[in-house]
Formats: sequence, structure tokens, C-alpha cells
Amino acid sequence: MGPKLVIRAPNHLGDCIMAIPMINETREVYPGATVTLLVPEALAELFDNNPAVDEIIRIPTEHVHGMIAVMKIKDLLAPHQFDIGYILPPSFGAAASFKLGGVKERIGYVADGRRLLLSRPLPLSTPLNHQHRSLTYFDLLRRATQSPLDYVEPRLFLTQEDTRRGMELLAGLGLETGAPYAVIAFQAVAESRRWGIEKYIELARRLRKFHSFHIVLIGGAADQRLGDTFVQEASVGAINLAGKTTLRESAAILASASIFVGNDSGPAHLAAAVGAPLVVISGADDPQETSPISKRKRLVRLEELECIGCVKNKCPLKGKDFMRCMEDITVDMVEGEIIRLLTERPS
Repeated sequence: MGPKLVIRAPNHLGDCIMAIPMINETREVYPGATVTLLVPEALAELFDNNPAVDEIIRIPTEHVHGMIAVMKIKDLLAPHQFDIGYILPPSFGAAASFKLGGVKERIGYVADGRRLLLSRPLPLSTPLNHQHRSLTYFDLLRRATQSPLDYVEPRLFLTQEDTRRGMELLAGLGLETGAPYAVIAFQAVAESRRWGIEKYIELARRLRKFHSFHIVLIGGAADQRLGDTFVQEASVGAINLAGKTTLRESAAILASASIFVGNDSGPAHLAAAVGAPLVVISGADDPQETSPISKRKRLVRLEELECIGCVKNKCPLKGKDFMRCMEDITVDMVEGEIIRLLTERPS
């Protein structure tokens, strides 16, 4: 019988998708292992029906972060007596919960003062942030096992039931089967990555008037009210699904979309993972490390700015320089990239 292995998945949607290649290959280097995924409950459905995972342990939302969470996660781990644990989040708490939970071999990158909590501490590759985070996750497995694994880009496979539910949801809101639609993720958690609802509204009007796309909005529950404002002000019959879909329903809707538009965000990674063409509005993020991986992607980015890619959640600049990486991106620029993406021949 093989080892009992547990993987601590990341805490955010985009990172969970970037971790899929690593998770999917774990059994390849541990033949006969029982693979358990420890993942925040809000993200667990991403891994439903994944043949690479035998069991999913869901972390309650209130116990994902903080010292109390360390003890709660310890209690989730301890009864299983895991032999091997891979810890993808770089936090001290994630490693501490594995140590206290009795995971025998604890593998993770050295970060946040947690070296002594790991039985297999691996240094991050240098220079820092020189490669994509998905590859960094994958390399944790490859380096720990010294296995010549081939990296495969993140891909989320949907079932027929997923697709049926997504299409039925749109049909129930008045979108005819087969009608072309654009999906817009109009909001971002980090203030520095917000393009602005006014620009998204103008883009939606153009996509409807000049390109005959219906407009579908996606986002979290916190975006629902702003989405309602978007629908009212755009006056193009947009469908606001913010806070109204499961992750797999959103994925199914994205998989059938003509185009996705948004910033470097969880929804953008979800769109890339199901093969949707996407235009990403990029500013404070670092595309080399975190941009969605797709062969059908266009970045709209002002590379000439000295502050570009600062990775700060709030713009520290003042006056005319404040938020220039977003403010100076015009609707014309984004529309132009959409047209170029949709008219080029897929490689």
C-alpha cells in the first residue's frame, strides 16, 4: 500500500488553478499513494471529479487564516496520520498546522520564518519571481522527488452536467442557446487593479452595438450590487451573475463565451483554464509570475510606465501619476485587442 499524502492547496482561486498541474502529477511520482487535498471550502468544487484526488478535506471559510485556524486545521489533519504533506501556501501558519497535525514528512518552500517546521525545506528558485507561479508550484513536486516531470498548463475539465447547468442558468435569464456573449469581470479586490466601472460600461455598449455580443457579468457576492448598477447604466440588457453562480457554473459559462475581459484575477485564470479567449487588463500585477496561462490571450499593459508591475494593492503615487497604469488604458485599446484576438487564427 502506498503512502498517505496530503496537499495543502492555496487560498485563492487563481492560485488554485495555477496549482492544478502540480496536484494532477502527484500520483505519477508516488505510485499507489492515497492523495488528499486540503483546500478552503469556497474553492473545493474546483477539484470535484478530479481523478488525481482521492479525498478532499474542506477548510471552513472562517478557519483559513490566523492562529486559531492553525489549531482548527491541525484537528482536521491529525486523525488521518498522513505520511507526506506538500504545503503550497508560503505562510508560517500553513506549515505549523502540518507540524502540529502530525504529518510526518512536510515539504514546502522556505518562507515566512518556517524553515524549522518543514522536514524538507526547499529554497525558492532565484532570482525571485523570475518564473510563473504555476511552474513554481510544479517545481516543488519535481525538485522534492527529483523526477523529470513534464509541465502541462493548467486545465479544468468540465462534466456534461457542469455544462448543462451553466447553459440552463443563462437560458433562464433570457440568453438564447447559441447566442454569442462576452463575459466581463468588472471588479477587482485590489484597488490598484480596478480599471473602473465607467470604462467597462462603455466597453459593454460597444461590444453589444458593434460586435453583437450579449453581455454577462461575473464576480463575487460583494460585487453583486455594483453589477446591478452596471446593468442599469449600460442599458444593453446585461446579465449580472455576480455572486449568483458556483465556481463550476461560472467555468461552464466561461467555456462557451466568445471572449472574456477582466484584470489578472481569479475569473481570468478560470477563463484560461477552460479555454476561453481572454483579454487581460494589466497594471500593478506581474504577468511573468501570475498572468493567466493561455495561447488565446492578449494583455493590455502600459509597459513604458516606470511603476508598472509594482504588485502593490494600493497605488502609492499621487496627483497625475495616481493609478496611471489603469487610468491611461483606454476603451479603444481594450476593444482593439478584443478585435485582434477574435480575428486571428488560433495556433
